Amino acid sequence: MARPYSIKLHKEFGLNPTISKCILCGKQKNQITLLGSAYKEQAPMTMVTEIEPCETCRKKYLSKGVMLIEATKDEKGKIMPTGRIAVLKDEAYNKIFNIPAPRKIVYIEPEVYSKIGLDKFKKEPK
Repeated sequence: MARPYSIKLHKEFGLNPTISKCILCGKQKNQITLLGSAYKEQAPMTMVTEIEPCETCRKKYLSKGVMLIEATKDEKGKIMPTGRIAVLKDEAYNKIFNIPAPRKIVYIEPEVYSKIGLDKFKKEPK
């Protein structure tokens, strides 16, 4: 039998809730995330809590392309996003990497992000 999910309460802020916002557009999602002690401080009113974009951005961007998330790994090998994100059309991804995208959201190392020139763009999605 599966064990029910449990959350370790923050000693000062309890469930420490926040409203999730989209990683691409920054708009609030209709989702509350209970961070508990996983977040060391008091959680802000809204914050990005997952890489999954909102439904509007999913339709607008991921239906046509691949989201590249720059990430490093910590000492335990856990993927740690740096905060830099780009969305490439499927054709551009295939041309740059010479293979079809394995999925719609792909993590890449900072060196790759820079090597393909994405660090030159500081444009927000529209």
